[in-house]
Amino acid sequence: MAQRSIPAGQGQDFSLLTGHVQNVGGLERWVSGIAGGLLVVAGLRRGGLGGTALALGGAALAGRGVGGYCPVTARLGAKPAERRVAEKLGWRTAAAVSRSVTIAKPVEEVYRFFRDFRNLPGFMEHVERIDVRDDTHSHWVVRAPFGPPVEWDALVTEDRPNESISWRSEEGADVRNTGTVEFLKAPGERGTEVRATIAYEPPAGQLGRALAKLWGEEPGKQAHDDLRRLKQLLETGEIPTPVLRAADRSSGTPDSA
Repeated sequence: MAQRSIPAGQGQDFSLLTGHVQNVGGLERWVSGIAGGLLVVAGLRRGGLGGTALALGGAALAGRGVGGYCPVTARLGAKPAERRVAEKLGWRTAAAVSRSVTIAKPVEEVYRFFRDFRNLPGFMEHVERIDVRDDTHSHWVVRAPFGPPVEWDALVTEDRPNESISWRSEEGADVRNTGTVEFLKAPGERGTEVRATIAYEPPAGQLGRALAKLWGEEPGKQAHDDLRRLKQLLETGEIPTPVLRAADRSSGTPDSA
């Protein structure tokens, strides 16, 4: 019976056995497998506690090569939806997130506050300054996780009063980005649901994305925290700081956050 040769890297798909989708490329799998095997051999020859640790690390690396799946890459890398966003926009990679918060204020009031971009640095922690040039153009200066601040010119691409605002960065941006903020009537007359959907191209690609996540600067956390501060600002007129929270607790005043 004739046998069909299988090209390198196209053998058994172990992701079917593990239940994980492969996220390690062919060349990287070969390197991981070979390096892992060498570490296992070196660990076994060395013996002792150090040798055991070396062998276990090698086994994990070899498993990465055999299975084509890396949990660290899965946690820190781009999700399938983000890869589709990057492909659609022509970016190298994309970090995207959608978050929402319910604010006990009328839609008209929340929209009006947000539409004046000069108000945004008041609750967006990483935004240092926004220079509003006209109804559709503005210049943003944003603190980056590493290095100096990044800047870009933004264009409002769609503005539907009391419904939504969409924007994108213009040519020459330090960080390309796009997004939409929706203002919806919350069920049960509870005010306004603000839903923010944001995507940007990490400056250093996947490495920059991974470092930002490790330092707690990834977009999901940023969006969550910013929307929470927006809620506090509109409902109470202030954003509690750690000092104010400590003072409230010592005086017996309930935390309004």
